[in-house]
Amino acid sequence: MSLSLPYFRNRRYLTGIDWIIGGLHSSARKSTGVGSFSQAILDVNGRLDDSIIRRSLDQISARLRIIHGRVARDWMNIAPYWKIPKAGTTTPIRLRVVDLPAGSHCDAEKALADHVNAPFESESQHLRVMLVRIGNEQSRLGLVFDHRLLDATGAEAFLQLIDETAQGRLEEFAGKMKQTEPAHLDHWLRRFSSGRRLNKLLYKLNEQDVCGLQIPPKGAARVKFVHDSLTPEETAAFSVRAGEEIGMPIILPSATARATLAMRTVFPETPLPGTQYMLSTSANARPQGQLWESFFFNQFSFLMFSVPKDAPNDMPTVAGMMRDQFFDQMRENIPAAMADAAVLWRIFPPWLVAALTRFLFKGRMCSLYFACLRETGFTGDTFLGLPATNIIHTPLAFSPPGLNLCMTYFGGRFNLVLSYLEGAMTDDEAKRMMTTFKASLVA
Repeated sequence: MSLSLPYFRNRRYLTGIDWIIGGLHSSARKSTGVGSFSQAILDVNGRLDDSIIRRSLDQISARLRIIHGRVARDWMNIAPYWKIPKAGTTTPIRLRVVDLPAGSHCDAEKALADHVNAPFESESQHLRVMLVRIGNEQSRLGLVFDHRLLDATGAEAFLQLIDETAQGRLEEFAGKMKQTEPAHLDHWLRRFSSGRRLNKLLYKLNEQDVCGLQIPPKGAARVKFVHDSLTPEETAAFSVRAGEEIGMPIILPSATARATLAMRTVFPETPLPGTQYMLSTSANARPQGQLWESFFFNQFSFLMFSVPKDAPNDMPTVAGMMRDQFFDQMRENIPAAMADAAVLWRIFPPWLVAALTRFLFKGRMCSLYFACLRETGFTGDTFLGLPATNIIHTPLAFSPPGLNLCMTYFGGRFNLVLSYLEGAMTDDEAKRMMTTFKASLVA
């Protein structure tokens, strides 16, 4: 089955992973009215000049028209692609400026939470920016991004691109960015084989019902956030400990085990009873040193982990389960199989992809989405000449499962953010889960 269908080589066709994200976006839009959005927030010491940021955004908007694109179908082969508008037809990236008195950190948090909870204005808008200045002491730059266009690492890199553009280096970086993608209408035997391999895992995971939160009715859609961070010393110690637990210098299985146990403390007897906790995880899969070449769209891998509800509440035991599942999926090359098999799903519209995914897991999909990023896409120490002190992410949690835990890295330390649908979990439960998760990382 080596037949390769024709396609336009100057187009950016969507990969199978891109199409899965499109399905999640469709599901999120139904559950929250917003979509599969996230926000990367850059913290800077000092007062940023909004005129410089606005000028940089205008230049980026004009140079990279791909950021204003939308999903379309190729009339020749029906493969989905990203339709890029013609020059002169795009609108600038929206920038909103909020000035607050010194010390108004709680008001800044609320403004940024409102920023990510609001829908975009049109189907071709995928980015918007908010600058919150807290007196002269601190500035917080929030980039809300559509996951169909950028992933978390790409969003961090976009923040750096604003700085590079202000320094006159836009073309140097834009010239590296890959803006086309083949249609992947080939290697059919391999893709069907990948589908069988993936189905084997999914059927195994689907043998037991998934524990989950009771999702509030539509309309109660606001997402709330709790965040914390480790010190550089705590981060380094956990990285060493995780490597010792797994036997390799990787942290995902150990971090996932701790996320599972933290989640169990919050809902040991959930309104949606099941016999397993299932975590869907994502990790950066960019080739080393190719951040700007793979700037756009989704460059990460999915893995699935399952822990029986009656498993011992014991870190070594649960970490061992996660380690074994991780290596089993690596041996089966599940991330590549998922990417390959998902190409075949592009025949379905995104809403049907979402419906089929929910059907596979009886409407529950997973107990928790967990993102773990060990590298940052923002590699500078300053932003517009001021010290860059941190980047945190506030991803929207949509249903199911209504719960999202994000672990990202900046400045030598891990940042932790828990996102939850209001009504699915109380504020006290969310804080307790975060406290438990952090304690398990530093214990």
